[in-house]
Parts: sequence; structure tokens; C-alpha cells
Amino acid sequence: MTLWDQSHPVSMSKNRGQGIIEGVFALGVLGLVLSGVVVLIVMTMSNKKSNFDRRKATELGTIVIEELISQSQNDVDNFWNLTSSSDNTRAGFDGYKYSIGMTNITTNGCGVGKTDCAEAVIEVGYSGRSPQSVYLNRFFSRQ
Repeated sequence: MTLWDQSHPVSMSKNRGQGIIEGVFALGVLGLVLSGVVVLIVMTMSNKKSNFDRRKATELGTIVIEELISQSQNDVDNFWNLTSSSDNTRAGFDGYKYSIGMTNITTNGCGVGKTDCAEAVIEVGYSGRSPQSVYLNRFFSRQ
């Protein structure tokens, strides 16, 4: 039986709105899928920026630790004054500030009343979505 068969008239009016509803439903599903993809792309880009900021902060902290190691070997008297500093900046690291905290260690075999062991804590602060910090620690001992 075909739709054009006059003996059993099948009205197309029953199916007339079905195509429009299917189209609206299909557009809705497509909209949901596309919005999910857009959210995923935005989150990926945000994580990429956050990872870059953290990597750069860690790089700055590593440079500061290497300078402290060099100072402990080449400028011994000045290094063992254990001078802390804060709000330091460095060229090439715009938006990053670092602080150095030096602590005299007097336990676990280190001398009491003398400065022969120390811990350096480097805090590198940066601002991404919110202000964040990376901390690096290094133990020093006089030879």
C-alpha cells in the first residue's frame, strides 16, 4: 500500500509534525555535544597555562637553589650567616617573586651552639587564576 492509494487514505497530517520534532531534537543533541566539546577545550587550555606557570616557577626555584649551592662552596662565610630574603625578582621571570628562608638545624647530628647545618626553603609565588606558590627545600652541611 502506498501513500497515494485512494482506497485507504493515509493522511500525511499524522506525520507532518514529526519531521519538525525530529529536527528540533537533533539540533538539541548537537548543541549539547558541541557545548561539551567547547567546555573541554577551554579546560584544556586553562590546564596548559597552569602547568606552564608551575613549571616556570619550579625552574626559577631550581636556579635559586643552584646559586645557593654555589654560594655555600665559594662564599662560605657569607653563606653561613644564613640571611633570609623576600620579594626577590629575576629578569626573564616576570610575574614571579621568590623568597629565601634559611634555618639553622641543631638536631640529628648537627652541632648545638654552632652553625654547621641549615635548611633553605625557597618559595616562588606567581599569580594564575589565583595566587599560588611552589616550595623547594634544600639541606646544607658544612664540610
